[in-house]
Amino acid sequence: MKKIWLLPCTIFLVLCFSCSKNDKLLSNQGLKEVPVFLLTPDILSEYKFYPLENKLKLTYKDDQLARITGGFLPIPTVTELSYIFTDIIYWDVNIVGDQVKLEKKSSSSEILFNERHDLWYNNGRITERRIYRSDQPVSRYKYEYENDRLKKEYKYLDDRLSLERTFYFNAKQNLDSILYEYPYSADKVVEIFMDYDQKPNKLKNLLVFEDFIPRALSTNNYLKMSRLYIDDAGIRSPSVERKWDAQLFN
Repeated sequence: MKKIWLLPCTIFLVLCFSCSKNDKLLSNQGLKEVPVFLLTPDILSEYKFYPLENKLKLTYKDDQLARITGGFLPIPTVTELSYIFTDIIYWDVNIVGDQVKLEKKSSSSEILFNERHDLWYNNGRITERRIYRSDQPVSRYKYEYENDRLKKEYKYLDDRLSLERTFYFNAKQNLDSILYEYPYSADKVVEIFMDYDQKPNKLKNLLVFEDFIPRALSTNNYLKMSRLYIDDAGIRSPSVERKWDAQLFN
């Protein structure tokens, strides 16, 4: 079965706020930094460390997001790639109407990127994103909502459906679980979110990256995530579990 952490997903995606009173996309909600430890667990395990001190910096112009600074840079070693978090990586954000374009750049003349993200919105909610990289197929995400909450995400690679995710919420408007389904396999994956605190989620409605789904979907902060693999015969494999310290969300 294809493992979740091998699914193509980007490190750097866009900031998605609910529309402000002046209907601006990606408007300044007072958030200037985003802790990297909130990224999808699989992303951080790939980078082999837990960078509590590293933060993305958000810059605004005319009350709209204009730049996201900070990213992981691969460093070749004798046996494999290693990664460091650095502020020489940044994203320029260009907003025109209901469309947002992001371009990955570097402040070093020795480091070049060829990656662009295009996003479309309807009534302040992201409905589609496309990710263009020179060395990979085009990734396209389509989003569906139910009662103003994200219900479905469809991921396409070169217009072929590769992953479908369904989101379930509890009575407190917190994310309960995500079901992963694949068109090429009967295998399924379920992620379950537990141990919510009572503190407001500062990242609610914030999609800095695709990797901030699921963190940005809840009213409060989950402190535990469990992943369960189910094969085509219905046999469940031991779950993968991750926990967060409640003090991280002070």
